[in-house]
Amino acid sequence: MNRLFSLTAFGIMVYRNKCGSILALGVKFACNLHIGPQEVSIEPRSLQMTAVSNSMIIQTMEVLLIFVIVLIVGLMFFNPANEKKAHLVSYFRNIVWNSKPMTQQKSSIDTNILPFRVEPNSAPCHPKWEFNRLTADLTQIYKDFMAYRHCRYFPIILQANVCMENDIYLLLVIKTLAEHADRRAAIRCTWGQEISVDGLAVRRVFLLGQSETRIHSQSLQALVDHEIKEHGDIIQWGFRESFFNVTLKETLFWKWFTEECQGVKFILKGDDDIFVNVENIVQYLKKFNASQDLYVGDVFRGWFPVRVKSSKYYIPLFLYEKKPYPPYAGGGGYLLSGKSIWKLYNASKFEELFPIDDAFVGICAQRAKIEVISHQGFRTFGKIPYDPCVYRMLMVIHKVTPNELFLIWSLLRKVTNPCSSSLKV
Repeated sequence: MNRLFSLTAFGIMVYRNKCGSILALGVKFACNLHIGPQEVSIEPRSLQMTAVSNSMIIQTMEVLLIFVIVLIVGLMFFNPANEKKAHLVSYFRNIVWNSKPMTQQKSSIDTNILPFRVEPNSAPCHPKWEFNRLTADLTQIYKDFMAYRHCRYFPIILQANVCMENDIYLLLVIKTLAEHADRRAAIRCTWGQEISVDGLAVRRVFLLGQSETRIHSQSLQALVDHEIKEHGDIIQWGFRESFFNVTLKETLFWKWFTEECQGVKFILKGDDDIFVNVENIVQYLKKFNASQDLYVGDVFRGWFPVRVKSSKYYIPLFLYEKKPYPPYAGGGGYLLSGKSIWKLYNASKFEELFPIDDAFVGICAQRAKIEVISHQGFRTFGKIPYDPCVYRMLMVIHKVTPNELFLIWSLLRKVTNPCSSSLKV
């Protein structure tokens, strides 16, 4: 037993004096471990067997302690440059860790392989399903909208170079879908041409998300990629297109505009099924200062949310209370100043996304204290006859197909006789 205590003392001395002399420690160890012949007195047989058993236990413990001490000393003076020692230590460490419970081993491994930290805005936005109870009896578009309503930031996949110019007077901003290539082509060839009106630059840009629609089993992304290479007039974000995601597209455009297009004075915002008389728009805008608020269009006042469940525009009570919307311009087409877009974007940060995009613009305008102005030249509701004189008087006409757009454009170019000033539309 005295030898066991000696070994323990030696181990402690090695640990506490690892910077001292190994030789001195070895001498002390040898003196304490002097083993001579054992003197066994004459005792009964049972006592002799017990003594032998105790002696074997002590010797076994001594061997184990010696092994541990040698190992500790070796590790203290371990040099990683020695390849053989490295293999030996690695083998020992594997034995030790593998002998631990699985939970501890897994925790240690997970800590070592954690990836680098990602910025919150770059991380994927995960759905929230706590609204399932509210949308249980509604169609999938409502379920998706509520699950991803909190997701406000998506990466830009394609970036138009339209705002590289410093002095753009009017930017034509058209909401579209990837499958509406015919509408974009018609707009580029007619009212959406990038021209100058009285020396004032007019430019265009199309806004897209990602579409799941296919033509003859082929993805439409190749078509969009070709268009931006050809025309450089598309901004595409990495979110899925849907009727309720048009509001998201609106806020993403506001963010992009405030960051990239500070030099743009006015914006015409519209759908891809409208006709725009750009010359009339420019003449009208000359009365305004771009540094002031401007929000002009076909204004809807006192309109309530649609409560008919079968309607495309149905709004449940949990999305909007029993009160009319704030006044807003019809989403088919309206005018904004650059300053107003900046204020709308800041106001949108305090509002929950809403499925109806033009009503959402009105909600943000109310918060930003921007007054919406009604103008009869914006016709986003109802049918308009195909009369060249009518189109010469208007600014925006909604619900126009590509073929109708070419027809209107041709009629306007052929009108030479003056139109009656008493004509009413």
